[in-house]
Amino acid sequence: MVVHAVGGWIGLVAVLFLGARRGRYHRDGGVSAHPPSSIPFLALGAWILTVGWFGFNVMSAQKLQDMSGLVAVNSLMAAAGGTLVALVLGRNDPGFVHNGPLAGLVAVCAGSDIMHPLGALAVGSVAGALFVIMFTLTQNRWKIDDVLGVWPLHGLCGAWGGIAAGIFGQEALGGMGGVSFAAQLIGTLGGILVALIGGSIVYGALKLTVGLRLDPEEEYEGADLSIHKIGASPEKESLW
Repeated sequence: MVVHAVGGWIGLVAVLFLGARRGRYHRDGGVSAHPPSSIPFLALGAWILTVGWFGFNVMSAQKLQDMSGLVAVNSLMAAAGGTLVALVLGRNDPGFVHNGPLAGLVAVCAGSDIMHPLGALAVGSVAGALFVIMFTLTQNRWKIDDVLGVWPLHGLCGAWGGIAAGIFGQEALGGMGGVSFAAQLIGTLGGILVALIGGSIVYGALKLTVGLRLDPEEEYEGADLSIHKIGASPEKESLW
């Protein structure tokens, strides 16, 4: 919740204050497509994260004697569930396929040490579906230009994971027990509330003072050239 959901819900506030990219949505209801600039780099980044996640989750114990193989197995099961469901619901779209394991891993963090592996698989599968469905809704129907899908991936899947720990951590569902559904629900909602209020204060103040957007010309050129004075890819270089 603290790592993923809070950040994801703050990101939603930031995106709403920032507004959509110019030309993204049209008055007649049309939506301009903005495909990823590089599918190979998208895949590389996603799978570096996926592999690194085992160190992140397993070593959260902070002590070698406290490390748990269950955490590693549950991380793998959740990643597999998220990948498979995103593959099916996303109709082989690589953007969904490579984010599917991340959705599952985000969701399993909270309960990775107390769930049964089949419970982790279920949690990851729901997260994969949640990401695909909600990313599509936010981009196309609700016209929230969340470029990387931070809110669906981290905000929603993180919140689902916080609640799911109180469900699949129960002994009746094969979990280790010692967890309360009510406590997980209250804590999850509390984290979301803090994120929404805090994000509104911070980004509202920034918008009123220094502003959040580039001017139209700078936005057309892109932040790489406008701010950093260097192109992000060879295609942007005039002498290439």
